[in-house]
Amino acid sequence: MSYSVADLSHLTRKIKKHECSQSHLNSILEFNLLGKVDIRQQLDIAVSSNVKRHDEKVTKNRYVLTRIIDYILFCGAFELALRGHDEREDLLNTEVFRGLINFSAELDSSLKDHLTSATLFKGTSKEIQNDLLDCMLTVCQDHIKNEITKACFVSVIADETTDVSSISQLVVVIRYALSNGQPVERF
Repeated sequence: MSYSVADLSHLTRKIKKHECSQSHLNSILEFNLLGKVDIRQQLDIAVSSNVKRHDEKVTKNRYVLTRIIDYILFCGAFELALRGHDEREDLLNTEVFRGLINFSAELDSSLKDHLTSATLFKGTSKEIQNDLLDCMLTVCQDHIKNEITKACFVSVIADETTDVSSISQLVVVIRYALSNGQPVERF
C-alpha cells in the first residue's frame, strides 16, 4: 500500500491513519511471529495428518478387498459362477457374485459406502475378479510348492483322457506326506 503526501503538514495524520489500517496491523503481527513459529513442527503435523488419512484409506480398501475375496472363495466353494452372460447392473436377476455383494452391502454400511462412492475400484468388474483369481492361484501354488519341498515322500500321477469332442485333457495328481505324516493329495 502506498500513499503519497504532497503537503508535509498532513504527514502525521496519514501516518496515524496507516498505523490503524488492517494491512499495517497484519504486517506487525507477521513481523512479531517471524522466527518464533517452527516450520518443522508445522510440517510434521501436516505430514502426520496426511499419513493418518492415507492409513485410514488403506485400511478401508483392505477391508473391502477382503470382503470381495471372501465372496469369490464362497462362490468357488459352492462351484457357483462369478459372472453371468449379461452383467448389466440394472438387471433384476443378477449373477450370484454381484447378488452376494449387493446383499452384503445392505448389511455392511462401509461396503455400501464404498460401492456407491468408488470411482476407480468397485471390485465387481471381470478384470478385477480375474486379477484376484490369478493372485489366489499364485498363493495356492506357492503354498503347495512349499509343502512339497518340505515333504518326505512325493508321488506324481498323470492321466490323459479324450472326451467326446476329441479334446485331450490331462489330470496331474500330486500325493505327498507332510512332516507330521499326514497324507495330502492335490490336483
